[in-house]
Amino acid sequence: MANETGKKLERSEFLKTLGAAGLAGAAALVGANAFADMEKKGKYIFTITNGGNDPNRAILALLMAKLVAEKRWGSVHVWLTLEGAELASRTKAEKIRSPIYHKYGNAFELMNHIRSDGGWFGVCPPCAEYCGATGGEKHDWIEFAGGDWLMKNIADAWVLWM
Repeated sequence: MANETGKKLERSEFLKTLGAAGLAGAAALVGANAFADMEKKGKYIFTITNGGNDPNRAILALLMAKLVAEKRWGSVHVWLTLEGAELASRTKAEKIRSPIYHKYGNAFELMNHIRSDGGWFGVCPPCAEYCGATGGEKHDWIEFAGGDWLMKNIADAWVLWM
């Protein structure tokens, strides 16, 4: 890689240049207009792909959903898939605790906060079956919702995939 004078850039110089360009692009993406659009969006989908396998990610996603629900920024939809389907289980959700975010409670407690603020929960049917969250083991307020639900709803929503 060469600079404007034709001199070869050192790796560190190249990375600095790339980093500056990346920061400028990120700043443009999250500028005032992006935040103004956020207020207009009104629909948030939190796709949770982790449960007991990575409780930090699971709890962080729930904390973000809780924040949006509490602030009333829009409708909150939490979709549980892959190992995240463990959160749909009556016996597993209470056991999912984050060592980092432990003071905020377990997954079940956070899910109840989100529900009390109007949040909706869905779970991928094959993932629920894989994680044992079917029949009486699944929380009755969590709906079965497959990939078709996600694809239908993802286009007009802010999406967090964790």
